[in-house]
Amino acid sequence: MLKSSFRSIRARVDGVRASGDYLLTDVQNGFFANAPLVINDRLGTTTALDPSCGAVALGPPWVLMSCPQSSDPSGPFDLELYSLADGTRQTVTLSPGMPYCSSPPYDSEVSCSAVAVGADWIEWIGTSYHHLPTEAYFQNIQTGELRGDPTNATTFADLNSPALTQTTCPGVRVMRNSSANLVEGNGVTAWGSLTPYGQFALAVTDHGAFLERCGTSMRRLLTHGSIGYAPDSSAGAIVWQAAPGRLTGVLFPSLQTFTIPLPAAIVQRRGSRQDVPVFALGLTSGALYVEGYGATLWRTASPTALPANTSRPTLTRSGSMLTCGRGSWSNADRFSYDWWVNGTTRKRDNRPRLAVGAARNRRSVSCSVTASNAMGTTTASSDQLHVR
Repeated sequence: MLKSSFRSIRARVDGVRASGDYLLTDVQNGFFANAPLVINDRLGTTTALDPSCGAVALGPPWVLMSCPQSSDPSGPFDLELYSLADGTRQTVTLSPGMPYCSSPPYDSEVSCSAVAVGADWIEWIGTSYHHLPTEAYFQNIQTGELRGDPTNATTFADLNSPALTQTTCPGVRVMRNSSANLVEGNGVTAWGSLTPYGQFALAVTDHGAFLERCGTSMRRLLTHGSIGYAPDSSAGAIVWQAAPGRLTGVLFPSLQTFTIPLPAAIVQRRGSRQDVPVFALGLTSGALYVEGYGATLWRTASPTALPANTSRPTLTRSGSMLTCGRGSWSNADRFSYDWWVNGTTRKRDNRPRLAVGAARNRRSVSCSVTASNAMGTTTASSDQLHVR
């Protein structure tokens, strides 16, 4: 179990989206529109975007927004790209070629929505209750080129690649959505999503999320059922809610599993002791965000492995001084020391060096080193040394 220190950072939020160093959320602003807010965890900055717009998707260096038309503020909304690099905005018009969506005559029963953005492509979903199968299309941000969905069992769409089409590594497969859900009008496409992280990949479908590994047949079920939402992930971890009162996760590349307890303020209604599922998770390179009960945004450090001791502490004597060498560690930020006499008596002196006191009898002395990081502590001890 990893420890955490959640703090409330903003109220009245509506959803979170994370990618790389960035977190995007809407802050409720009136009845119709929300005000997008971008947090950069690496720089520690917060940027409020146009308060009349609503957040659609995040894919650095872009934020996709839905904004009122300048010519008709009360009319249909425009789709806009906001540049995280320089703060400029540009209107996006769907290129010709997407059935029933990009050219008249338009069908009022057809829904055409932008759902995701990356460095090079915008993903659109078209669906209808009657005559249009639910399909994905991809529009190039620089050229406007529109392509159909290239996804199959060994191919997936990468919005951050100019080529769009990427091939999976051996052993990793894109999974189909449940055939029972492939009915017209529900917004479910034939294939689920695949997000690669080095030798691992997160495959998400409408009936579960799975962890796969290149070069193996591993397909580990992470989450399914009625509790929680699809996992959020980064290059270092996957996190999801397996039970109302806690989060569960897997670290890369060790595949170490962990749990993070959630404070009651995040998952309990005021005056109630019953936990409820969180509304959304966002995992950036530096922090874990949770939208909890009451539309409040909470933040804690990004999960990482507990400190690990790779070579034990050492204890040496020079004259009347004992020196505790801390050994070798990974994932450690801070160190503290304890001294032990005859294996039981603790000498409280949090220093790596200790003077040998006068004694008539031989004593066994050892030291222990406790390594800490944001997630917790690990302790390792030296061998005993016999001294007078």
